[in-house]
Amino acid sequence: MKFNKNQLQKYRQNPLNLDTTLELEAVAKERFPTTVLALSGLHVIGRIRYDENDDILLQAKVTGNITVPSSRSLAPVIREIDLNFDERYIEDDKRLADFEETEPVFVLENDTLNVDEAILDNVIAELPLQILTPEEIESDQLPAGKDWHVISEKAFENEKKKADKIDLDPRMAKLDDFFKK
Repeated sequence: MKFNKNQLQKYRQNPLNLDTTLELEAVAKERFPTTVLALSGLHVIGRIRYDENDDILLQAKVTGNITVPSSRSLAPVIREIDLNFDERYIEDDKRLADFEETEPVFVLENDTLNVDEAILDNVIAELPLQILTPEEIESDQLPAGKDWHVISEKAFENEKKKADKIDLDPRMAKLDDFFKK
């Protein structure tokens, strides 16, 4: 769904209400080939409206499912999407300085609001960094190979503490106190 600014002008008084299902799997696989394995139809409920500063506001609730690779084994993991987001679109990039850095404000490109792109960007941004299959969540076993293995942070800290507690030769223990002065 793309809307030209001229198309949206007729919704100045009353917002454009959205209630549709978008099929964005092909676009998602093209834009994020290593992240998106599959994407169901996304049900979008929302609205597009103008505010008093002639900014375009997009408010949307997106639901669906996305299949992504596990961050540990690359096995497919299906995650549910239930996302709400609000974004503001402005015409002049000079006005960006008027907003906080944390506010979702974007400059309209070619006077066009690309709703599909906004939805897809928000879906990908909401994915956690660590995604595990149900089996990986239940299991404590981490990947290993020839001459290597992955350990948890807790195990690493324990090994580090053991390495720090090297038994000193009692004859040299007195020198340890020398450097504390």
